[in-house]
Amino acid sequence: MPLPRHIREELERKRVEEHHQANRDTFRAHVRTAAMCVVWSCVGLVCMGWGLHTTDKELGQIAWKGGMIVGYAGILVTVARAHLKSRDRGDV
Repeated sequence: MPLPRHIREELERKRVEEHHQANRDTFRAHVRTAAMCVVWSCVGLVCMGWGLHTTDKELGQIAWKGGMIVGYAGILVTVARAHLKSRDRGDV
């Protein structure tokens, strides 16, 4: 026996609202991930820039390579965490 019309419409409205909220949460997670990638890139660039402007050659090399490691590792960890969180949410 099919459900009455008013119950079907109520269920449909509820599912549409849940879908809207899920899309909003996914969008916010993607924006946050992109922003964190930009932040890690800037942190790495600051370290690399400090390495360019220091007068000590050895310290400059450490800062330059450290900036590369910090920037790329930060982006990698951010993207990996975003993937794991999206899998937990059921996006993937």
